Amino acid sequence: MPKPQWAQRWTDSWASLPTPIRKILAASIGAVTLITGVALLVLPGPGIVVILIGLAILGTEFAWARRSMHKVKHHGSRVTRGITRKKKPVTDENTKNEQ
Repeated sequence: MPKPQWAQRWTDSWASLPTPIRKILAASIGAVTLITGVALLVLPGPGIVVILIGLAILGTEFAWARRSMHKVKHHGSRVTRGITRKKKPVTDENTKNEQ
C-alpha cells in the first residue's frame, strides 16, 4: 500500500535535511517527549503511550532507541498475554483440596 501524499512529502523533506540537523532535531523532540512520558507515569495522563512515542521519534535516527522500543513492545506483549490468559475459576472444591 503506497504512502499518502502528505507522508511521502514529510519523508522526503526529513531525508533532505543534513544528517547532523536530523539527529539534533530527533534527539531534542524525542528527549522532550520521553521525559514528558516519564513524568506522566506519576501525573495523570497516558505515560506509557507517550514514552513509546518518544522512543519512536528517537528511533528514527538512533539504533539504541529502536532496540529499546523493540524490547518494550516485546515485554509489553508478554505482560498483556499473561494478564489476559484465562485462569481456572475458584470454587469451593478447589479451596478444600488446598487446605
